[in-house]
Amino acid sequence: MMPPTFRPHGLSKAETERAYDKARGTAAQRHYDSKWAKEAKAHLWRHPLCAYCALEGRDTVAVLVDHFWPHKRDRALFWRREFWISSCTPCHCGMKQSVEQQGHAALSALAARLGLPPRAPD
Repeated sequence: MMPPTFRPHGLSKAETERAYDKARGTAAQRHYDSKWAKEAKAHLWRHPLCAYCALEGRDTVAVLVDHFWPHKRDRALFWRREFWISSCTPCHCGMKQSVEQQGHAALSALAARLGLPPRAPD
């Protein structure tokens, strides 16, 4: 049995999700526009396999481009192509999110395994 999901007192699940989406901002506010779609498609054409799966010796088709370092609406970091990683959905939504939650040291260790340049903590 799953533990209860935390929701602020009196808010429904839908209201909680709307509040989260409002705080997060629109896709355009987060720089995900037609220019990004074009660039991401070109990146996937050049790098069609998931880089995270490749670390484990698996060949998996990538379906999205991950910003390795969370950009948090930083436009300059968003467009730093050396930090773009081709990824499959399970790696992006599972392993990568887990590493992000472990903090900068864990991300730095993964960056080194991927051969990415280091980045100072925020």
